[in-house]
Amino acid sequence: MFEFFAGGRIEIGGNHTENQGGCVFGAATEQGIRAFAKPNGTDTVHIESEGFGSFDIEIGDTEPRAEEAETSAALVRGIMNCFIESGNIFGGFDAKIISEIPSGSGLSSSAAFEILIGKIISGLFFENSVPALRLAQFGQIAESDYFGRPCGISAQLISAVGGSVLLDFSDPEMPQFRKVDFDFAKSGYTAAIIDCKASHTDFADDYIGIAKDMGFVAWNMGHTVLSEADEAEFIAQFPILRQKCGERAVLRALHYFEETRRAQEEAEALENGDFAEFLRIYRESAESSEEKSEVFSFVQNLLSEKGAAREFFGKVLAFVPEEIAAELAEEMEKQGFGIMFVL
Repeated sequence: MFEFFAGGRIEIGGNHTENQGGCVFGAATEQGIRAFAKPNGTDTVHIESEGFGSFDIEIGDTEPRAEEAETSAALVRGIMNCFIESGNIFGGFDAKIISEIPSGSGLSSSAAFEILIGKIISGLFFENSVPALRLAQFGQIAESDYFGRPCGISAQLISAVGGSVLLDFSDPEMPQFRKVDFDFAKSGYTAAIIDCKASHTDFADDYIGIAKDMGFVAWNMGHTVLSEADEAEFIAQFPILRQKCGERAVLRALHYFEETRRAQEEAEALENGDFAEFLRIYRESAESSEEKSEVFSFVQNLLSEKGAAREFFGKVLAFVPEEIAAELAEEMEKQGFGIMFVL
């Protein structure tokens, strides 16, 4: 029996930048999905998931099934098909899966699950030789084409690489990434996810709208995506673009350039061991966000200058000094909001 693990993902910097070829800075979390697996000598993959039952998939039966949309079986079938289409022949296996990621936590549990299945196949049959980017690409295909939820690749790639990771999507077919050498455990801070009681799906229209606005500005500059443009070029054309595209669209495009730069600066600050500078940039990112709920304001006021918080899709990600982490947890529970420490 072999053990495998894939961590969840938090996005630290680079909000709404991936779809325009920008940079994203994120980290894999301690909470993830674990599996105990072994080859079974058959042509069947048997998955037993704690709390969710079990299912079997024949290796030769990997066409998408409409009735499996938004299920774990769809993701497994999709990952298997990606391996097969890549010419990687593997056998059946049994896997027992245990998730440490609460549903709706904002830690990208589907991406972690996809990477976990890829790691199992890579580990059992290919001596763990499948690169992180390949596993991430398989996960993205499985989620988009089998699960039925089109997505980017940043969550999968961060989970596959592990640790803190800076991603560059200027080449969407071959995104570049590097691990950022920083140990949050030695910083005196922890990261907390606070649930604002809003579903990720509540923000789907906003996400699509932001991407469309950014793309519209890029098109009016003669580009496919904003990463093809220079920020100085954008600033020079700002008055004309505002007339053509509207105030909201150009401000969102400006957000793209600023967030891409901030993602890089956050990673650089941590590599230099300058956590105070990292927090300053993170607060700057929070101020630029369109999302600001009462929960975010409450957390920000509680942290004051001791920490930093940012809201994303109904969740707040806060970097909290360890000495006040218990106080924050107590206050959140009094207010009826869930909190989970992830780094």
